[in-house]
Amino acid sequence: MEQRKEYHINNSVIRVIFGNILDSQAEVIVNSSGSKMTMGGGLTKAIREAGGEVIREDAQTKLPVNVGDAVVTTAGRLRQKYVFHCITVDKSLDHSNTPDGISGDDIHQYIIGHSMDKCFQLMQAMELQSIAFPAIGAGAAGIPFGKVSGAMSEAIARNLRKTNKSIDVEIYLFDRFGKMKQWDYLPIFEQLSAQEALSKLLKEQSYDQLLVDEDNCNNTYDTQPDMNKDVFISYSRKDRDTVKPIYEQLENAGVKCWLDEDGMYSGVSFKKVIVDAIKHSKVLLFMSSDNSNKSRNVVNEVSIAVEYGKKIMPVRLDMTPYSESIEYDIINHDFVVFDKSRREASFNELLKKIVFTLKMQ
Repeated sequence: MEQRKEYHINNSVIRVIFGNILDSQAEVIVNSSGSKMTMGGGLTKAIREAGGEVIREDAQTKLPVNVGDAVVTTAGRLRQKYVFHCITVDKSLDHSNTPDGISGDDIHQYIIGHSMDKCFQLMQAMELQSIAFPAIGAGAAGIPFGKVSGAMSEAIARNLRKTNKSIDVEIYLFDRFGKMKQWDYLPIFEQLSAQEALSKLLKEQSYDQLLVDEDNCNNTYDTQPDMNKDVFISYSRKDRDTVKPIYEQLENAGVKCWLDEDGMYSGVSFKKVIVDAIKHSKVLLFMSSDNSNKSRNVVNEVSIAVEYGKKIMPVRLDMTPYSESIEYDIINHDFVVFDKSRREASFNELLKKIVFTLKMQ
């Protein structure tokens, strides 16, 4: 079996590596830990010995912690920036006495999935781009490797599908007791292959559905749009009455904006027009509302902007929470609240942010 294999989800890479996780060059190394965070055995001890006692001391300041949590500490002398500790063991808990309908597999899925979700949330908040995982829960937690591989593959794929940012994920397989044969590791390769195939299918379907809203497909013109625009406005056409005046004010202020009205470019390849317009712009204004966060088109447009590294500026027409498909990529972005009761003040704030952003490009 190869010593490493790669899988791709969106713009991210997953590498499965047979070797010692302490050799990783990733920004973050992950440790599967007990709830006491004593770092006294197995991989957690190896991390403490290689990185120094300061890691354990920092970990102790995070107590108390719960199973399924993930906490961040210094990496000490390690080359990494941080250690993330996934809490997979709490000896005080009795998993044999669980509510009806909840199996041991459900508990394992929760422990691994929830702690890994927390790791990706930490990465997003800390603007990190690479992370190295061991087989979470396969050590002292005693979770069978088949369950570990399924839960890890699902959690990684779920989080990488939420973003078009490029994240490097490593999974290190290392049998320190010499009990595993190479074919015992096959489940993780099978699971990741399946997740990669599913992600490709979902992305193809998503791009195929990048069409104008159903109620705005009436006008088709064989017209090639002007791509010489600085700002792409992504919005739901249900918010047209609010967005169109903002567009007109920006144009009057000298900001060149791209706004598709009534699907007028669907006569030429609409998907190509949208992608080219975003690609040639410098800023994407995401007009966030209840309508736009439910719009597949808007979600796709924001994803394309992330993929091309464009500056995204949310404009909150209301305080509807961001769509999960958008939130991961823009949660830390500054936004403007467009308050109709103070329209001019809101517009002036937006204009200043746009002008400043364009000058910094």
